[in-house]
Amino acid sequence: MNQHKYLIFVFFNLILFGACDKEECSYAPLNLSFNTYVNEDQFVLNNALYDDYMGRKFRVELLKFYFSNCFLEKQDGSMVPIADVALVDYASSSPLSIDIDVETGNYINLHFAVGLDSLMNASDPVGFENSHPLSISNNTYWSWASKYKFFMLEGRVDSQSDGVPNAVFSYHSGFNSLYREITLPLNEFDISSDGGSISLELNLESVLYGEAGIIDFVSEPFSHTENNYQIVEIISNNLLNAFTIND
Repeated sequence: MNQHKYLIFVFFNLILFGACDKEECSYAPLNLSFNTYVNEDQFVLNNALYDDYMGRKFRVELLKFYFSNCFLEKQDGSMVPIADVALVDYASSSPLSIDIDVETGNYINLHFAVGLDSLMNASDPVGFENSHPLSISNNTYWSWASKYKFFMLEGRVDSQSDGVPNAVFSYHSGFNSLYREITLPLNEFDISSDGGSISLELNLESVLYGEAGIIDFVSEPFSHTENNYQIVEIISNNLLNAFTIND
C-alpha cells in the first residue's frame, strides 16, 4: 500500500442533490482520491526525512486539517454538494479514497475550503459523537473563545547541521479569519454513466514555501495563532495555491 494513504476522511451529513428530482436524474459513481507530496516525493508521516528551503532535514510528526464545503460546479453555475466537513488526519491508517454517487453530466470546477466556516466553527464539540469530525475526541478544539484548529503541522528539524532532526516546530491555525476557500478547474470534467474520478493533490512544499511567504522551522518554530499570527497567516494563504487536480 502506498505510504501517502496514511490519511482519513471522516464525512458527516453527506449531501447529494442537484437541480432535478432524484427520480428524473441519472447518477454514477465518483471516486475522489487524495495524494500528498513534498519535493515531488510522496508524503510519509514520522519516518521520512525531507529537505527544507535551506537544505536542512526535517520530518513531520503530526499533520491534519479540516476539509469542508466541497461542491462540484456544473456548466450552468449550479452546485452539487459533496461533503459538509471532513477531517484529514495523516496519523490514520485508513486509505483516502471516497466513493460517492453524483449526477451524470459535465462539471467545470471543484470548490472546497480548508478550515471551518463561522457557523461550523461555532459548534459545540461536546455535542458530537466520537466518530464525528467536529467531536472533542479529535483534539482539534482549543476553547469556547478560540474555537477549532483548522490546520495543524508539527515535527522536528535539524538545527545543528548534523542531519538529525532535533528541534521541535509546531503550527496550529484557527480563527474565522484563516478560513480559506479554494476553487480548482476541472477542464469540463464529464461524469458519464460509467462514473468518473478526481485526484486531488496537496504539495506540502508549497504550503511551507509559497507565494505568500516562507516558513522557517528554526527561526520561527512556533505559532498557535494567538501568538505569531503572521506565521499561520502565511500558511493559510499558501494553501490557496498548494492544491492541484491531477488530470
